[in-house]
Amino acid sequence: MSVVRRLVILLPGFEHMPVEAHYRRFVREAGKTAPVYDMAPTEPSSLHVDTVDNGISVGRFSLDTKGDDWSAHTDFALYGLGDITLFYASRNPATRLLSGLFALLDFIISGTFFRFIITSWRYALFFIYPLLVIAGIIVASASAGYLIDDVFPHSPFVLPGAGLLAAVCLFWFSASKLHLLLLMDDWTFARDMARGKRPEVVRKMENVVTHAAALISEAPADTEIIVAAHSLGAICALPIIDEALKRNKSRRYGLLTVGSSLLKVALHPSAAHLRDSVANVAQSNTTWIDAQSLTDPMNFYKSDPIRDLDIAKGRSPVLMQVRFRHQLCEESYKAIRRDFFRVHRQFVFGVDKRTRYSWHAILCGPQRFADIAARGGLPCEKVLCPEDGLKIVRPAIP
Repeated sequence: MSVVRRLVILLPGFEHMPVEAHYRRFVREAGKTAPVYDMAPTEPSSLHVDTVDNGISVGRFSLDTKGDDWSAHTDFALYGLGDITLFYASRNPATRLLSGLFALLDFIISGTFFRFIITSWRYALFFIYPLLVIAGIIVASASAGYLIDDVFPHSPFVLPGAGLLAAVCLFWFSASKLHLLLLMDDWTFARDMARGKRPEVVRKMENVVTHAAALISEAPADTEIIVAAHSLGAICALPIIDEALKRNKSRRYGLLTVGSSLLKVALHPSAAHLRDSVANVAQSNTTWIDAQSLTDPMNFYKSDPIRDLDIAKGRSPVLMQVRFRHQLCEESYKAIRRDFFRVHRQFVFGVDKRTRYSWHAILCGPQRFADIAARGGLPCEKVLCPEDGLKIVRPAIP
């Protein structure tokens, strides 16, 4: 019987969720995925939450899974990056909106937006989306004001009053249904990380890196190490691996980025520190898998971080292109496909069908991470497993 022991550093994306909520979601979705991949999970350990310096929560728990001739024990360290996102969300709506607009302007003036177009035109459309929403609010509010003014032409307060009321209502709708303020916070955070403009947030991220690297260095030599990040969590994952390499360069590490927003920050001219971490990881013996999806407008589909950051010496990640339609039953896919934020989170949700990619099967299953990368994904010979969209890019280090 094969026995796998691993340590997984979990880094969520830009979501306003505490560690406890991420833990409940992971356990729930792992339970959904387990029978699809012939895994039998035991009851997970209870969540133990500590606080890293400067107020970041880290939740520790473990999960055992087993099959016919294998067992796996996985220890998780789940970092509450939601503690950072809640800081941005706690500001008043006007500040959140204006700081987001300023961040978008920064990405345009710095030329980063045009790098998005070259790297992944779909992501450039995602960049434009909040600007279109705001423009729509302005046009619709003005139209409503003039329409009401035609009905009551002799009142000087009708036009501005009606326009203002329409703007407030549309802004509320956009914030609650179209994720407008969340996106504004997201872009503000990305700018702050690229330029290091908010020292208190930068210190929190640095403390996460130091704390996670220390946990990795304390793990027994026979423990498999995986740093797994969703979305903007990737901008923390690369520095963690970089710091772990400084402590122990001989150990082999696994890096799993899914729906990654790494290039969102790394393509900014001021993000040299992040590009250095990417280069150091690419030039090491780290095994890196980057999962992308055509359906998700919030990731850099068909991008290669090493190529797109012009890193001359380094090994590209295994690029795994995922089709959510192949993973979900028709009803489940129809329920999420029009909600772009929910589609983006599908990378870390459970699945109905077996394919080459599953967040929970990779992190909790019997296959070694290096073997999954070498194969180009999880084994799934027992059922029809669509092969389209799979791509392995593994050039040699010059």
